[in-house]
Amino acid sequence: MDAMDWNADATLHERDDGGSEMHYNFRTLRKAPLGQLVRDVAAMPAGDRARMVIDVAGGRTLNVGDIMALSTRDDLP
Repeated sequence: MDAMDWNADATLHERDDGGSEMHYNFRTLRKAPLGQLVRDVAAMPAGDRARMVIDVAGGRTLNVGDIMALSTRDDLP
């Protein structure tokens, strides 16, 4: 298992389009450490979280599948 920097700066976005992976029509919701945003998205109803994307400092973008996979990790704070 790769080490995860749960304290990395991250930004939660909600996409307003039809589910495209392209970065347009996004609304920035908030900034917080990665671990907090993963927990927050995982706690949302499935229909709401389907529109969420997390950008992590350093250029990584996490879609809902990535976020939900991270939410099951034992090391999630």
